[in-house]
Amino acid sequence: LKAKKKIEEFHRLQLRDHSEQRRGDGTTLGVRYQPIDSAAVYVPGGKASYPSSVLMGVLPALIAGVRQITLVTPPGPGGRVPDVIGAVAAMLGVTTLVKSGGAQGIAAAGLGTESVPKADIIVGPGNIYVTAAKTYLFSLGVVQIDSMAGPSEVLIIADHRANPRWVAWDLLSQAEHDERAVALLVTTSREVALEVRREIEADISSGIGRHAIKRASIENNGLILVAESIDRAIEFSNRYGPEHMELMVEDPMAYLDRIRNVGSLFLGDYAPVAVGDYYSGTNHILPTGGAARFSSGTGVETFMRRTTYQHLTRDALAGAREPVDLMSSAEGFQDKHGGSITVRLE
Repeated sequence: LKAKKKIEEFHRLQLRDHSEQRRGDGTTLGVRYQPIDSAAVYVPGGKASYPSSVLMGVLPALIAGVRQITLVTPPGPGGRVPDVIGAVAAMLGVTTLVKSGGAQGIAAAGLGTESVPKADIIVGPGNIYVTAAKTYLFSLGVVQIDSMAGPSEVLIIADHRANPRWVAWDLLSQAEHDERAVALLVTTSREVALEVRREIEADISSGIGRHAIKRASIENNGLILVAESIDRAIEFSNRYGPEHMELMVEDPMAYLDRIRNVGSLFLGDYAPVAVGDYYSGTNHILPTGGAARFSSGTGVETFMRRTTYQHLTRDALAGAREPVDLMSSAEGFQDKHGGSITVRLE
C-alpha cells in the first residue's frame, strides 16, 4: 500500500492541462488531452512473479482516466494466476484478467476476442515473443505500444569513493533478472573496478540466489570500463542510452543537466535501481536497447491522446486566404485546397 501511494503521488504530477490561444484576428487554437479508451497491461511471468509491474502499468492508466483496463499475464503451475498478481489487480479494481502469456496473450488483447476487449494500447515488458507480437500488431496499425522492450539493463557510473560492494550488488540485481540482462560499470578508479569484479565473482561462486542466471548474464553481457573522467563516463552513457543509470559519485546533482538519454536515473549512493523498481514512485517500465535516446518510460502521458483544434471567424479566414493560396499553389493543390477557402468568401 505504501508503494501504491508513492507511485500514485508521483504519477499525478504528470497530468496535463488543456491549453488555448485566442488571437486578435479571430482565430482560436487549442490542445486537449484525453485518455485512450482501452488499454492492456502485460505482466510477465514464468521465471518470477511481478506484482510491481501490475502497479507500474495499471496506476498510470487509472490516473489518465482509461475506462477499460485489461491485465494480461501467463498462468503459473496448475493454470492459476499467482495469488499476489490477482490480489494487486483486485486492489486496483481491474476486472478483466486474461490468463495467457507470450504472443497469444498479446494477440488477444490487440485484436480482441469474444471475451477479451480490444485494447487501443498495450504496455508492459515481456520476452522476445511478447515484444515481437507487440511490434507486429503496431506495424499493422492495430494498436499502439509503449516500446519494443528487451532485456533489462543498468549502467553505473562510479568514482573513486564509491563502495565496491554496493556497486557489485546493484550490477547483480540486474543480472539476476535474465540471462540476457546487461550490467555495465564505468568508473574512474581502477581500484574500484578490480574490487567490484572480485565482489561479483565471489557472489556468483557462492551459489546463492539465482546464481546460474547471474553467471550467464555477467559472462554474456557484463562489462567494466575505466574512464579518465566522470564527464567521459557521462558521454559514454549518453551515447549508449541505458534503461537504468546510477550515478554513484560525489555531488551527483551537479551533473544532472549533462545527463541525457536515460530511461530512469538514480542519483547518489542511496538510490539503487531496486528502490525505483518497487517503491519510490517512478515507473520501471522503461525503454531498453538504446531506445532511451528517442523515447521515454511509461507514465500517465503514455495513456493520453493529444488533440489540437482551431476555430476561425470569417475575418480570420479572409486573413489566411493569401498565404494558403500561395502555399497550395506551390504544392499543386490550389484547385480545392485553396478553393476551399475561396468558396467560403465569395
